[in-house]
Amino acid sequence: MAKKRHHTAFQKANADLEAEGRRQCGILYGSTALALSRHWNKGRVAILRLFDTTGEVWKTCASTNLHSMIEMCETETGITITNESGKDWRDLPYLNGTLDTVPMTNAQWVYMRQKQKQWIAPQVMGCILVALHRKYGFGYDRCSRIYSQIQEIAASYGDDPQKIREACLKETGINVTEVYTQKRSAS
Repeated sequence: MAKKRHHTAFQKANADLEAEGRRQCGILYGSTALALSRHWNKGRVAILRLFDTTGEVWKTCASTNLHSMIEMCETETGITITNESGKDWRDLPYLNGTLDTVPMTNAQWVYMRQKQKQWIAPQVMGCILVALHRKYGFGYDRCSRIYSQIQEIAASYGDDPQKIREACLKETGINVTEVYTQKRSAS
């Protein structure tokens, strides 16, 4: 019988963070595709090209630890995305790279990763809004409108990434899981 591998609290916190990232991408990318199709008359290729733009936005954000997606969204669109905690991104070292930080203990890293989970959805949404701004010139009003549409669609499927993926595949021909897990072409 194979030995069960022991995972540290830090490894578990990182795995949980990654799993939440995949879940939120499924919910928000799928709901975005449905909103663009239903309310903005965008077809499969246009939606996939927007998702290509989100990839570019992620790369820009990941190129430095000085700026977060939340900050980029606020700077580019004027929209401040929050989460239900009521905290401001400016007060959190993992969202505001300009804060002075001291080396953290393993326990502090685990705690930070657990708190970061609350900011996954706002970061994914921020990326989508920045992409809409860059690709289609969406400003504050249109970003606010599609943000509401995305939330309504996600809620209508119970925030279930699998149900949203299935609806998206049926309505748009896009398998959103492929969007955030592997390269694909817009053709």
